[in-house]
Amino acid sequence: MNPIIVDGFAFRIPGLPSRYRANCGRDFGVFVTGETKGMNCSKAEKAGLTRGSFVEMAICAIGQKTLTFKPHYENESFTEIWGIPVAGEMKTHFHEKCSELSTFLIHRQSQDKLKGLVETFGREAFNNWVTEGMPIDYAEYALTKASEAYFNNIFRFEMMQSEGNYGTYYSIVTSTRPIANPFEEAAVKAARQIFEDDQKGIGHCVDQRLVENQQLCLAMGSTPDEAIELASSPAIKQIKGK
Repeated sequence: MNPIIVDGFAFRIPGLPSRYRANCGRDFGVFVTGETKGMNCSKAEKAGLTRGSFVEMAICAIGQKTLTFKPHYENESFTEIWGIPVAGEMKTHFHEKCSELSTFLIHRQSQDKLKGLVETFGREAFNNWVTEGMPIDYAEYALTKASEAYFNNIFRFEMMQSEGNYGTYYSIVTSTRPIANPFEEAAVKAARQIFEDDQKGIGHCVDQRLVENQQLCLAMGSTPDEAIELASSPAIKQIKGK
């Protein structure tokens, strides 16, 4: 697909999703790309597979998935992040005037922290709606304010070290900041275009591998009749090799 060009900056839409993984293990605490099984952080870094402890993005989409990644996660809730990196090592692997649509998952404690930020946006929107005299339907008002929050800010996802019952681990803290320069302004415009395309059914922010994973999870948790219907879907048949 042709890149999105905005104000002299270019943003690539990959044919296959540009996937990263937030490795929150005690020996990592960084974003990674590619296969790192059997590696520690040092080996992964030497192999060129690490992408730093934070990324700042113009957000395109945030979605929810129920996924299984055995042996550690079975039918668990994940949040799917899609955005255009503007700072951090995901960005610095590109020329200063370009970036690409990228995605990663967060879950558990990291997911809760993002939900807390979104809840703050909702509370602010509700207060503003009442202050302005409740001029329109609240759902419509809240949707408009949410859109403003997404497309007037840069989102930062950063690893934070913690100590638990089993030792050191990491989770992702989500925060926002204002747009700081012309490149970020262009990235946000491109992110809005990607979001609007998705609303029209032009699916940029779709990872088919995760769609199929979720269909399997839903089939396993369904009633017998529902399971038969899901199991007959093309995606499930493809996974099973039928």
